[in-house]
Parts: sequence; structure tokens; C-alpha cells
Amino acid sequence: MFTGARIEGEEGPAIKVVLVDTLTGKIVNSGPESSSRVEIVVLEGDFDGDEAENWTPEEFKNNIVREREGKKPLLTGDVLLNLKEGICLVGEISFTDNSSWTRSRKFRLGVRAVDNFDGTSIREAKTESFIVRDHRGECECVYLFMAFLYCFPQKAQTMKLKWCLKKFGLGYFE
Repeated sequence: MFTGARIEGEEGPAIKVVLVDTLTGKIVNSGPESSSRVEIVVLEGDFDGDEAENWTPEEFKNNIVREREGKKPLLTGDVLLNLKEGICLVGEISFTDNSSWTRSRKFRLGVRAVDNFDGTSIREAKTESFIVRDHRGECECVYLFMAFLYCFPQKAQTMKLKWCLKKFGLGYFE
């Protein structure tokens, strides 16, 4: 995953958030909880909880990653969502910073309920961990590889090599 790129789900472009009753395993499609507000957050990549994936709301909160000082918010886009009949689709969200500066060098996405309900608790959820790389590195390897293939099929000429590297530096390749 790269900074600035839209975050997409495994089964398609949209990430789906679903509120599920832990006792029945069914979607909670009625009642006040089914239309609660949820927030998408960034978590430390090494946040696991125990083997049964039990964690407290405090542990979840303590593993939320905030942006570095002086930087933009770490996650931009539609981070506050409203469930409708227990389901919502995450719109455009993307990372503004890479994960290399965190203790695990990885992130997880988490979702938590913003609303409180008397007698009902909504447990947070999290994704698997993943690395976020700077988008500036997204194309460099491919272009560099293409530049070498283009420049070196025959004996390399200094002028041709300079032309390729100059084009490479501008971020495109012909």
C-alpha cells in the first residue's frame, strides 16, 4: 500500500463495515446500534490483543497511531461514517504518511463506535497488519528497471543513459 492511494478491500474497491451480534453471528440491522456512527482509525501493526483477540477499549485506544508532529492527519478522507441497518461502505480514505517510523513499521486499520448506548457495548474491530510505503517509491523501481532495459540493450552510450536518467528524474518514461 502507498501513501496517497485509495485504500481498497480484498474483495473489491469498497471496504465494508458490518455490525454483528456476537451471540447470533447475524448483522444487527435494527435498533439504535444499527445506525450508530463509527470512526476509522490507524493502529500499531503489532497490536494483537491475546490469542482470542480480546482487548479492552483502553488497550485499543492506546494503540491508535497519531500523525507525526507537524504533519497532516495520518488518515484522510471519510473516516467518520454512519451505519445504516448495521452496514456502511468506507468511501475515499488514504494514508498521508508511511509506516516506517512506527515501532512495528506496520499499520492496521481499526474501527470503533463513536456513539454510546446504555447497556450495550460495541466492540472495536481491526484489520491484519500491513506496510505503507511512500508513494514516491511506487514507481521508482519500475521506471529504474525500465530505464536500464531501455538504455542497455546494446552498448550503453553516455548521452542515451543521461537522457533516460533525466526522464526518470521527471517521473515518467517514454
